[in-house]
Amino acid sequence: MDVSVTKGVSSAYTNATQDKTTAEKTAAANAEDKTKKEEEAVVFEKSEEKNKVSTNKIYNKDAVVAKLKADQQSRLDSLQSLVSKLLNKQGSTFDLANGKGLAAQFREAAKNADPDTIKAAQESIGEDGYWGVNQTSDRLVSMAIALSGGDTSKADEMMAAIEKGYKQATNAWGEKLPQICQDTMEATRQKMADWKNGTTSAADYSNYLS
Repeated sequence: MDVSVTKGVSSAYTNATQDKTTAEKTAAANAEDKTKKEEEAVVFEKSEEKNKVSTNKIYNKDAVVAKLKADQQSRLDSLQSLVSKLLNKQGSTFDLANGKGLAAQFREAAKNADPDTIKAAQESIGEDGYWGVNQTSDRLVSMAIALSGGDTSKADEMMAAIEKGYKQATNAWGEKLPQICQDTMEATRQKMADWKNGTTSAADYSNYLS
């Protein structure tokens, strides 16, 4: 009987040990698999973050800013020249950069504009025009990205600067800005939010930032 009990206990112990060993091996395998998946997830997250930073990195910040400013100034100089010529027909002067009450001056200039000038102006503010909503908002966002060095944490600061500029433009205009300007600001706000949240990146503005 004792032998039978001993054998039974031994057998039970062996089985229990084998079961325990099997369970431990299974648990270890599961733990290893979980750890591996967690590590892969971390690597993936780091990779995603790295890619996000990479697509926002501005490697030639000063050159990009200088290019954007030069292009903008060239267009402004052309506009300044055109309006000045139109106003000079009435003996008036026009200063786009430092003037006040610009709305009234633009209306006066428009009275002297010929059909070709009017057509060119309409095209420039059209959907695909340089001063249209899409291109203008793209340039504003591109400038913000360049000035921040591609740092999305500065998006709110950059947007605040744009809003400040908009208010200054309103003061210079002398009255409520035209609807196209308001639409441009709305588009800029949305594009800045998309950049900040990672929906878009500097890579999406490569035409301006390269």
